[in-house]
Amino acid sequence: MHFVYHLCSNITKSALHQIKDMEEEARVQVWEGYVDWRNRPAIKGHHGGMLAASFILVVEVLENLAYLANASNLVLYLSKFMHFSPSTSANIVTNFMGTAFLLAILGGFLADAFFTTYSIYLISAAIEFMENASRLSNSSEYRILACISDT
Repeated sequence: MHFVYHLCSNITKSALHQIKDMEEEARVQVWEGYVDWRNRPAIKGHHGGMLAASFILVVEVLENLAYLANASNLVLYLSKFMHFSPSTSANIVTNFMGTAFLLAILGGFLADAFFTTYSIYLISAAIEFMENASRLSNSSEYRILACISDT
């Protein structure tokens, strides 16, 4: 009887060690403080990695290419259609680019310090929407004034 008790206690101890090892292994594989899009713990080797990093890198490169292409087109638009001098057009565009970059730094600070990233995204989208709406209204007024002055 003592042999059976000793055997069962050894099995129980080894089972407990295996469970502890499995829990420790599971803790090692989970990134502390990170969750996936379903609010589950992020698992190393399954979330993130080089694939996600390369995707973000490609998106950032394409975003910068589009931004610089729009900036160069804005210089042409301001000089040819809005009849600013080339130097004034370039100055306006560089002021716009500097403001955009500084506001991105400000938004990042506010998102990290006070708000969530999603709320900053909504605030930035609202500001951009209002800016675009005012630009459209101003351009339509410019066209109306140009049509009136032509007649």
